[in-house]
Amino acid sequence: MEHFLDKLVEKEGSDLFVKSSAVVTARIEGDLTPLTTETLSAFAVEAIARHILGAQYETFEQQFEYDTMYVLNAESRFRVNLFWHLDGIAMVFRLVPLEIKTIEALNLPEQLHRLTKLQRGLVLVTGTTGSGKSTTLASLIEEINRERRKHVITIEDPVEFVHIDKKCVIEQRNVGLHTKGFNQALRAAMRENPDIIMVGEMRDLETAENVLQAVNTGHLVFSTLHTLDAKETIDRLIAIFPPFEQERVRLNLASNLEAVISQRLIHDKNGALVPACEMLFRSPMVEHLIRTKRDFEINDIMANEHSHFGSTTFNQALFELCLHDVISEEVAYSQSGSPTDLQLMFAQSSEYQKKIGNTLENIKDEVGLKQPPPLVEPE
Repeated sequence: MEHFLDKLVEKEGSDLFVKSSAVVTARIEGDLTPLTTETLSAFAVEAIARHILGAQYETFEQQFEYDTMYVLNAESRFRVNLFWHLDGIAMVFRLVPLEIKTIEALNLPEQLHRLTKLQRGLVLVTGTTGSGKSTTLASLIEEINRERRKHVITIEDPVEFVHIDKKCVIEQRNVGLHTKGFNQALRAAMRENPDIIMVGEMRDLETAENVLQAVNTGHLVFSTLHTLDAKETIDRLIAIFPPFEQERVRLNLASNLEAVISQRLIHDKNGALVPACEMLFRSPMVEHLIRTKRDFEINDIMANEHSHFGSTTFNQALFELCLHDVISEEVAYSQSGSPTDLQLMFAQSSEYQKKIGNTLENIKDEVGLKQPPPLVEPE
């Protein structure tokens, strides 16, 4: 098992998939790559699970799934999810880098620096599984750790990136090891005098309620949701609550939601993964739309408020990546939720049309297609 984990690190992969009656597979640059030709038996996979979990194996048998961390060596740590499936046990290892990269090193938008200077409010980082939410959150918390003197409590399942105190005092609590659940830890945090709380994920009604209470009492709270964009994030968070509570929650969000960062990892022209980020920042108009149940207008307001408040739609993010020659138009269209609108952005941008024209001229020069100068008739 450690041999395959070493190979994953060597190939700069992100995930290792191990399951009974199947080959070992790695996710490298977003694609699945088999690492073996022979399948693992159910007995072999069970032995790996017992080795990883130790005394917690009985708990895994009772709960049918389990999250934990596995330390390979001083340089490599993995978040592991174990679960049962049709042929036995399966597990997914997610490589957690020891180095916590900066916003610039992650190629994230510079506007995210604003979030580390907030005094209070709610910041949500959203996206699908594997979109880099935890990495972005770790980068934000670490910048606060370098720049501000604050008391930070993180509640995670499991703890992934490890923060060493710099200017901040940081306690990281692992659900299942240091606390029984997100809700208990959040309630306890109110008596632990934190300035900032990071909640790994809002999974249920009680956790969401405790997060909003923490925000209402003047704390800065970071958390995540598995949603695709800002509008869906707001709708999903409100829908967690029963109908008779939703108006209260809507007013709470209108007053306290500072930002929603929705990100996707997409392939650049070299095959590497780069983030495309939709960013909704608080503004009077955004607050008004949430308060008056006009969430369907949020995308238009984000596009219009790009220059004044920094909000950015996914189409604007994809357009900027194309403009800077990071991704191709084909990739941009495949990732866009509204390709027709994106096509219109390309057509209306004189800067992009000039870039395309220059590219065509360069291609002509390279293949010798440039028109020769006209012949001059002798006198």
